[in-house]
Amino acid sequence: MGKLTDPIAVARQAAEEFKICYGPDLLSAIVYGSAAGSHFDPDRSDINLLIVLSAMTLPLVEKSQAVQEKWMKKRFSRMLFMDREYIDSSIDSFPIEFLAMKASYTVIVGEDVLKGIAIDDRDLRIQAERELKGKWLHLLREWPGVKGNPRLLRNLMHSSMRDFSAIFQALLHLKKQPVLPERKSLFAQVTTLYGLEENALLRTMEAVKNGDKKELLAVFPAYLQAIKTLVTRVDQFSIKEQA
Repeated sequence: MGKLTDPIAVARQAAEEFKICYGPDLLSAIVYGSAAGSHFDPDRSDINLLIVLSAMTLPLVEKSQAVQEKWMKKRFSRMLFMDREYIDSSIDSFPIEFLAMKASYTVIVGEDVLKGIAIDDRDLRIQAERELKGKWLHLLREWPGVKGNPRLLRNLMHSSMRDFSAIFQALLHLKKQPVLPERKSLFAQVTTLYGLEENALLRTMEAVKNGDKKELLAVFPAYLQAIKTLVTRVDQFSIKEQA
């Protein structure tokens, strides 16, 4: 599928087919992420669709297999299935993911199941620290195997920045700042609020964009150190002080 100039309109078409497929078992269909905001790339971005069912069972999820496969060929990511029980019991386990969905979403069919979700900052801080530590360790571990291959190094850095984006949005939320969907502004704000080395994250973005081997090799140590510093800042972060 080519350029997508109106992802919400396309999502409505897909949601209508899910509605026909599920009938009363479909409680909600929600577009979340860039397709519901102002930073959707008509040429490259995918559409993320949350499908909320009456129950999350294998037969119900499988029931829409043909519909899923049809729309995944039209720039949709794999659909995310949930039910009310899962949402209610998982907010404390995945606060970053729910915060990211709440930051940019549009209800296409049914109820707004995200509206009443309240994120606990303590849960958010714990997950942010855990995710940062794991991803920092992954960067450190992978470095020896990719430093001699510019393509692999660039892919590693690019995928890590994508993963850090949702975590950084959570870190802005902890500082009582508005979530910023645009990556450059997001990274700059995190750098300022958490006292990271000036321009380390933005230099990394530029190096990945350019793909120059020398530039990638030069910026990686500063990138790794910035994440390590961020781990320390989040580990020491006091929810009480922000209240």
